[in-house]
Amino acid sequence: MILVGDIGGSNTRLALAKKHGDTVVLSHRQQYANADAGSLAELIRRHRADAPAPRRACLAVAGPTDGKSVSLTNLDWRIATEDIEREFGLPVRLINDFESVAWGLDAVTAADQVSLQPGVAKPGAARLALGPGTGLGVALSIPSGPGYRPLPGEGGHIGFAATDEEQASLLRFLQARHGRVSVERILSGPGIADLFAFCRTASGRPVTRERSPAEVTQGALDGSEPIAAWAMRLFCRILGQTAGDLALVAGARGGVYLAGGIPPRILPLLEGGEFMAGFRNKGRFSDWMETVPVVVVTDPDIGLKGAALAA
Repeated sequence: MILVGDIGGSNTRLALAKKHGDTVVLSHRQQYANADAGSLAELIRRHRADAPAPRRACLAVAGPTDGKSVSLTNLDWRIATEDIEREFGLPVRLINDFESVAWGLDAVTAADQVSLQPGVAKPGAARLALGPGTGLGVALSIPSGPGYRPLPGEGGHIGFAATDEEQASLLRFLQARHGRVSVERILSGPGIADLFAFCRTASGRPVTRERSPAEVTQGALDGSEPIAAWAMRLFCRILGQTAGDLALVAGARGGVYLAGGIPPRILPLLEGGEFMAGFRNKGRFSDWMETVPVVVVTDPDIGLKGAALAA
């Protein structure tokens, strides 16, 4: 029995995992709001109160890690395996949260995948996993022996490259707010709120109230808020552009997989055409982009399953 965790900027999910053949079986799944706790250890204590004792742990964390410690990128927590091992008496490994998603691709069933572009998957080619949540996670998965070896990275912090005048205006707007503009400044929950503020300002109306990411996405999904719909069209287009750029870097003929907290929630918007238009618009490589399979992963447990496979 393995304790697995997915520790993001906003929430922590913990579960117990067992591997049966090629299947990962989870039990005692719990989600906690990080704002309600002072540390990860506090959340593990809560989880242990209602679950059997595991033999070891593998925890996926939202930030760069050497496997022993991490300072989370979007949360003021520092996690050290030696502290957890001392308190709970079990070996602990840390992995990057999107490294766990890349591991988890092998545990996702066809029922938990929605194709945006079938493409032609090339056996043994690299795969790319990315997805917006509190930040933007990115991981490459390369062929290794009979399977794949995930390579974590911080691709969410590459610079945003505007492709037209509207996006150039967005870049200037965000530079005034943040200085350097990484793609994570747009492709994340906080980025959605900033996109709404940009669109509202560009429409000539003052921003009388900041909108939450949930308000913006819901306003776009139900059609009740034209500014929200505009903001989310921009979001999908830029997400497609970024996914396409990273697919070119990786040579991701094995597929591009969108995961994380946001893509499954905005699936109708991703299917609306803006994402794939941004993805395919690569000049001399536009035809090549049409050969890359693109999938939205809807399994909310992919990170937990991936942590189990990594362990």
